[in-house]
Amino acid sequence: MSFDILGTGSRVPRKVVTNDDLTEFLDTSDEWIYTRTGIRKRHVLTDETLLDLAVGSAEIALEDAKTSPSEIGFVLAATMRGDTVTPSFAFCVAEKLGIAAPAFDVNAACVGVLYCMELADSLISTGKADKILIVSAEAMSKLVDWNDRASCVLFGDGSGAMVVGKGEGRLAGILSGKPDSVSIRMPSFEGESRFNEIKAEKMVMHMDGQEVYKFAVNAMGHEIENVCKKAGIEPAEVDWFLPHQANVRIVDACQKKFKIEKSKVLMNIAEYGNMSATSIMVLLDEFAKKGTFHRGDKLLFVAFGGGLTSGALLIKWNKD
Repeated sequence: MSFDILGTGSRVPRKVVTNDDLTEFLDTSDEWIYTRTGIRKRHVLTDETLLDLAVGSAEIALEDAKTSPSEIGFVLAATMRGDTVTPSFAFCVAEKLGIAAPAFDVNAACVGVLYCMELADSLISTGKADKILIVSAEAMSKLVDWNDRASCVLFGDGSGAMVVGKGEGRLAGILSGKPDSVSIRMPSFEGESRFNEIKAEKMVMHMDGQEVYKFAVNAMGHEIENVCKKAGIEPAEVDWFLPHQANVRIVDACQKKFKIEKSKVLMNIAEYGNMSATSIMVLLDEFAKKGTFHRGDKLLFVAFGGGLTSGALLIKWNKD
């Protein structure tokens, strides 16, 4: 027994920031950003909260799955930063939706949704839950340094959700780690202790672009090969690839290096930028709602992120 994806949902902030908008305070241009990243615009939070987005995407997913909140056995949230340190973001979502069930957060950066899906597989296969709500929400606009044109142009905010339940959709999954606390780093809040002697770091994301690029291309390619091997299929048998939307150059390099058919690789980075863990969720929901997937299609999710970590998950789409 494994799981099927029963329903999906997504929601992004109302505020759209184009590349041209960024030129008002950065030494950059639409051409410079687009040719290096594939990004044209991103959505950013203003008067909405991250919780607003998450609850909205979860409500859509529950409706799509024809599932009531009372049927949910666990709530798993993939996020690097909820609106509160405690309670967990997952419990905040559960409260708003009226779900009385265990809930917890998973911080695996851009791979967080794949971690949650693998956790859901374990919980369902061991009989601890019949249906699980997985939510991802990221406020990247509150984590980046808006004076650093090399990194701030990459990111956007958003939320996605899926309901998973008993089924045979999961074909194989793999999660990997290469511990590295420098290449992608976001320091924590030091607090107001009278006794603290540690100097607080600037609370913005630091990223070594070259190191991340090298890791990403190799990691995603190897995860694709390894998860297909575990499932007993060739990559050519995959119907749709859903990669983490980090940078079009990374995806293109991986696609060429590992000879993946480009028409099978789904992308929406131009419209949303990199939303960390949420990118895959929004990508899935967008193409599901377009009717791209058909019953029996094999979908391969692949991602990399801070940790450093990477992962891939192969599922069969069993939803009409």
